[in-house]
Amino acid sequence: MVAVGSALLLLLFIIKSYGVARYSLTTTTALLVATPSQVALGTVTIYAYYVLPAVALGTAWFAVMFRDRIRPALWPLIVIVATLTALASPLTYLVRGFALLMVAIWVEMVIRRYRRVWADLAGEVGRRRRRILSGLQGLSIVYLGAGAMAGLFLFSLDVPWVSAQAFQVSDPVVVSTQNKQLRDNELTIDTAHRFVGYPIDENEEWVTVLHADTRYIMRIPQSKVEFRLTCHNEADQLHGDRPLFEALQGNPYNSHNIDCRKVVNDLEKRPLGRPFPVQ
Repeated sequence: MVAVGSALLLLLFIIKSYGVARYSLTTTTALLVATPSQVALGTVTIYAYYVLPAVALGTAWFAVMFRDRIRPALWPLIVIVATLTALASPLTYLVRGFALLMVAIWVEMVIRRYRRVWADLAGEVGRRRRRILSGLQGLSIVYLGAGAMAGLFLFSLDVPWVSAQAFQVSDPVVVSTQNKQLRDNELTIDTAHRFVGYPIDENEEWVTVLHADTRYIMRIPQSKVEFRLTCHNEADQLHGDRPLFEALQGNPYNSHNIDCRKVVNDLEKRPLGRPFPVQ
């Protein structure tokens, strides 16, 4: 199971890198070489909005369904895990998880109903149907949750695993070398002073940035970077919401990150090299 699980995780991270690279094998290889560890940790982190409710509701589900097999000493740990993850879950995503839980309960009721209906069926057909339902009973939340997570993963396949940033550089940098819509397979160099990108690797001298729109990988000298402002890329990243713990206290959700496009638009109104006013 460990070997199979590791292989599946490795495949998931490769597929994620492939999607982030917009299905370019050249960019996929560059991403994996640049930040192999960030791919794993970052991919898990960007889905935390869904992972936390899944852990909370999944823990409660299996604790109820298999309560006869759980040792008494494990109940405090189960309660702690379910409670903490539920309180830390964003309210919007927790409500979606509850909706999925209601569907799973309805599926369980349907399974039990048909188990009673088919209880008297004789022959191989009856045994096969009862065996299928016995295997499904109690695991509907797993199949529904796995299907929902797989759909979310595919829907957000091209979302990078690092935070977006709005860059302003003193000298223009290349943001793409080809425009297939204009001239396919011909060198077409586009440059920019300001853009939205994802920093995937850096050191004291260079920062490697994945352009948000073109998915071109750029290596920019640190000395040429005038501004790097962390922002929220509305086109890619999930929308945030206050955790259940904050909602119970009546506190609003306050994000410190504005939309990246608004940041770039504001930067374009300022002359290059002009510092931001200190507030």
